[in-house]
Amino acid sequence: MLIGLMVTSDTHENNYFTEIAKTAKSFNMKVCKFTPENIDMELKKVRGERFDAENETWIPTSFDLPDFVYDRCFHGLSRETTETRDKIDWLKDHSNFLGLGLPGKWEVYQILKKHPLLQAFFPETFQVTTSEDIIGHLERLDKVIIKPEFGAGGTGIYLLTKTEEGTLVSMTKKGTKYDRPFTSTSQLNKWLQHLLNRYRYLCQPYLELRNQKNEPFDLRILLQKNEKNQWMERGRGIRTGQKDSITSNLATGGEAISLDIFNKNNPEAITIAVEQKIQHILRTLPAETEAVSKRLFELGIDLGIDKKGQIWIMDINSKPGRKIIQILQPETMKDIHRAPLQYSQYLAEHLQKAGE
Repeated sequence: MLIGLMVTSDTHENNYFTEIAKTAKSFNMKVCKFTPENIDMELKKVRGERFDAENETWIPTSFDLPDFVYDRCFHGLSRETTETRDKIDWLKDHSNFLGLGLPGKWEVYQILKKHPLLQAFFPETFQVTTSEDIIGHLERLDKVIIKPEFGAGGTGIYLLTKTEEGTLVSMTKKGTKYDRPFTSTSQLNKWLQHLLNRYRYLCQPYLELRNQKNEPFDLRILLQKNEKNQWMERGRGIRTGQKDSITSNLATGGEAISLDIFNKNNPEAITIAVEQKIQHILRTLPAETEAVSKRLFELGIDLGIDKKGQIWIMDINSKPGRKIIQILQPETMKDIHRAPLQYSQYLAEHLQKAGE
């Protein structure tokens, strides 16, 4: 059985893929990795690298289409080119993807927001297409967050605050907060419209999700499916941002903190009642999210907890990072490396029974 790891670039997540490839030997599976640009639809071949299990090295070569594909491609704020998208869609028809990814944040929100068991956990969210849309929400709420519909890693998120002088726009980059004051509405209009012409954006009320030191924080939970197609929690941790930063993403300068340490410093944050709500979300959200899209293999769920103990589902990511688990619970990484191989085994048996 050939497992294909589809990547954004040759060096992307290399250590992670090498560990999966080493683990594959005990499963009697072969592993290759490739970028979607190197899919040849005419020859039904892929150019990339094959893992040599004996010497534990990657060898450049061309190979047949993989039986199963673990898609770890990231395309930034803009979507991939039409040609690349066509190649990925074609491969989805000719190989089995472990997870078929999620549509945009807006589509997911619109469906899950209507779910009776989940609707209380979603902050009010609006799709914005013009600068007037954003300014209208800002007038009403005084503070709003705007985030890209296809964003990840905290990139492209802005906080807009109404001030006496006009509007203050803030963003965090590599742990540093940048402020830009706008005194005239026409200037702000122009800047927002430039942003909206490039990317699709969503707008939400700004929620005070801060710990006792006034740092932004959220709870990241990593879920993966096991060999029986059941969702398993692989680990969780708290991400805290700098005192004046907007987000707590590790990519924008956040820090990973274990739950034990966080609970000692913030005993009122994750109470028994809060943990019960978290368990309710973990029981309900994965299956409902999968019903929105198609098959999923893993999920990163980001939860915000406000001062009143209300939980907010801030983000659902079908290609989550593992950095926080690697830092806080390195002992679980073996299970994480085995998971794509075990799930491939499950799918192989399941699809065979279904006659696919």
